[in-house]
Amino acid sequence: MKKLITLLLLSAMILSSFAACGESTSNADEGTTTGTEVTATEGGEEAAAVEETEPKETLDIEVKDYEGRTINIVLAGNWSFDDFIAEEMTGEAINDAKYTTNAAVSELLNVEFVINNQSGQASGGTGTGYKLVDTMVMAGTTDYDIADIGCYDVSNLAYNGKLLDLNAVKNIDLTKSWWDPKANEQLSIGGKMFYSTGDAGLLDNNCTYCILFNKQVITNYNLDDPYELVRENKWTYDKFTSMAEVVQSDLNGNGTADVEDSYGVLVWQDSVIGMLHASGGKFATINDAGQIELTLNSERNFDVLTSWLTLKTQPVVLFLGAATDDEAHAAFTGNRCLFYTRYLNAVQWFRDLEADFGILPYPKWDETQDSFCNTMHAYGTSYFCFPVTVADPEMSGAVLEALSYYGKENITPAYYDTTLKGKYFRDEESAEMLDLIFASRFFDVGTYYQLGGYNEKVITMMQQGDTDFASMYTKNEKAANKVLGKINDAYAAMIAGENP
Repeated sequence: MKKLITLLLLSAMILSSFAACGESTSNADEGTTTGTEVTATEGGEEAAAVEETEPKETLDIEVKDYEGRTINIVLAGNWSFDDFIAEEMTGEAINDAKYTTNAAVSELLNVEFVINNQSGQASGGTGTGYKLVDTMVMAGTTDYDIADIGCYDVSNLAYNGKLLDLNAVKNIDLTKSWWDPKANEQLSIGGKMFYSTGDAGLLDNNCTYCILFNKQVITNYNLDDPYELVRENKWTYDKFTSMAEVVQSDLNGNGTADVEDSYGVLVWQDSVIGMLHASGGKFATINDAGQIELTLNSERNFDVLTSWLTLKTQPVVLFLGAATDDEAHAAFTGNRCLFYTRYLNAVQWFRDLEADFGILPYPKWDETQDSFCNTMHAYGTSYFCFPVTVADPEMSGAVLEALSYYGKENITPAYYDTTLKGKYFRDEESAEMLDLIFASRFFDVGTYYQLGGYNEKVITMMQQGDTDFASMYTKNEKAANKVLGKINDAYAAMIAGENP
């Protein structure tokens, strides 16, 4: 009965996350079944589970024989990534899933893939991805059929009129489950979608914010079970910090916080943005009129950011920057640090950790918050798009749609079930937390368009130990609104059918 209650509580939290942070799960959390229905019988025993299977969603594209045509895909963004790249079967789950997906699409449409991997290079709005697509468009060439471009660059390309509206591309159907439905809601401007994300790739999943915790430290200090705190709606910012403070200690007794001491939190700099998002706050939103508006200026957002910036200056925190990665990670693996605020890509670094570790969503700001909320690391994330001069939009649409469809069949399970749940984590609770994290993801366009440079400036504040967020906001508000006006005017012109 206890297990049943736990499952019901978690299900309620996930459904709540759909409502408060959007109505959909991430591409990593979608399947083709309705799940398992559990019913309690007299005496508290569980009845036999009845699994109801939905009809499999179909791939609705016009299948043509493209006679061996080459599909040129370019990858470009701040992070190095290898979506679509798998030269042969190796026995590694994700590689083989990508190979199988590519082979299925190649056979279905009779195409061959050539991947130009330019990822891992600067992408600050006019970086490598922007330049590659902008050069192609300005020259009127057809260099790439599909582009996977860094977040800052792709948003800049969008409002400058360099990208096709995905909704208008034949064979692309963003209502299908292999596309992220929350992107449809929160990235659409005036009914147009210039870039999106889905099951064709994994980078957005790896960029998803999370908190790792050391289970041995929980035991050593007799602290509350974080999983139960999540289930009972008690996983809040105050609880997070109070637990961290218990662990902080000057182990070597030299009176100075150094890499040999014990810490409550190992902090990565972008966690300041993750914590704002965890409270439900955003830098900007797209309103019903199709305009982006600044939403950072609220008392709650100021409180969240000021509190997190201030915590970073306290001895309870070991900051990545004040220590090397090796020194900081040694504190976590050596059972001298309780929490580590990072993103899912970091999980692979600790798979061989002798002490067990688990995963958590970022905490709610307080218990009155409707649901947990999570986002992706904008600096690292990339999005799928089509330059306006692609040679054959219909073909590009068919290929990307098929890659997304087979990606859901092959790549997502290999990543989510086989690798994350099956290889990196050792407990069922972590799998539950992953479900919750992905179910509660949302998009904040304010971190994409560099409005007043707020997202980078708040990270700089964290690096420098500056806690006066209110002054920084006021100083840059005029510049932010100026950039916002330019972007909104450009989108309005496109929606009206004018040149940007």
